Amino acid sequence: MPSPTNNERKSQEAARQGRPGGPVRVGLVADGPSLARLMAALDNCLLIQPLARAGDPAGGSLREVPWFGDPRTLLKQPGLEAVLLATSPHQDSALAAMAAEQGLHVWRLPPTAASFAEAAEVVTRARQVPTIYRVASWWEYVSDHAWREIHWPGELTPLFSDLRASAPPAAAQRPHGGNSDTAGGALAQVGYPLLEALLAVRGLPETVAAAIGCYRTTGVAAGESEDTAVAVLRYSDGGAAVLRASLGVPPFEQCLAHHGRDLSVLLTEDEVQLVRADGGFADRRPLSGDFVASELLRFAEFVRGQARDRALAPLERHLAVQALLETVYLAARTGHPESPRKFYQVQGWPEPQP
Repeated sequence: MPSPTNNERKSQEAARQGRPGGPVRVGLVADGPSLARLMAALDNCLLIQPLARAGDPAGGSLREVPWFGDPRTLLKQPGLEAVLLATSPHQDSALAAMAAEQGLHVWRLPPTAASFAEAAEVVTRARQVPTIYRVASWWEYVSDHAWREIHWPGELTPLFSDLRASAPPAAAQRPHGGNSDTAGGALAQVGYPLLEALLAVRGLPETVAAAIGCYRTTGVAAGESEDTAVAVLRYSDGGAAVLRASLGVPPFEQCLAHHGRDLSVLLTEDEVQLVRADGGFADRRPLSGDFVASELLRFAEFVRGQARDRALAPLERHLAVQALLETVYLAARTGHPESPRKFYQVQGWPEPQP
């Protein structure tokens, strides 16, 4: 695991010296690949203290932390201040609602929900409760660690964006479950961080055309848990974007490129690169540290600082990601371009401004 950044070291040193309030006492509910990521992050975050866990009984470094077979029992354990959730979007939404009702702060990995309607309910509920409700934001991590440090020669105006996300099948959170549980397949599970970054820069497209495929199993409805997804997005300013996501199809990569007239910017898991038209680097900044560890540190600071509004800030962007995901799956089913704004209209939710 990468070592903490300078800012993270300073915050953790503050914990060693007796930060006011001490570590945030949490319950952990996680399974699948997310469990290993969270355990590794918790090993290096002194501002979070696990008191209970549920989900996958394999505890790893948390074997001494009491395990509960029913997450609802975990939520009632004395001494808890917050809960960390990383199972399926639908289950996380339900557990988060229970936790908030009991006065617990909530931290979750995205997707926010399994559908746009459910995501809108999550956002509404999160705004109503007095506790911290945080859905982790990879874009905030990128912005804080690299994007803001780039020496931009001018405003970035992308004409074309290219998103490529591919990973081994083992990276799937819940392979081949229905949309009612997982929010989708390759695009939702592998491409989500880059989708959030795409929407942060370009906003919602006007139309989406898409095709998806599920080839490793039988009996799974097309559009519910795809192995491959390809989509073409068109924007009101005449720009376009292409999305390609896959499970089990090499090369395994995560890359988002925005191409303008004179400059391109490339975003990967490791760095942000600013590239001139002649192919030379104008600037490049590494993404140091670990995303989940950085998010847990941010969450602890939100809780101790009672920074509720800052914690809620990414929710509208997560809602837009959910709208885009559902539009891709709808367009693949209908065979026609579809608009993500339809989902806002159906739910009576204010459309995001360009």
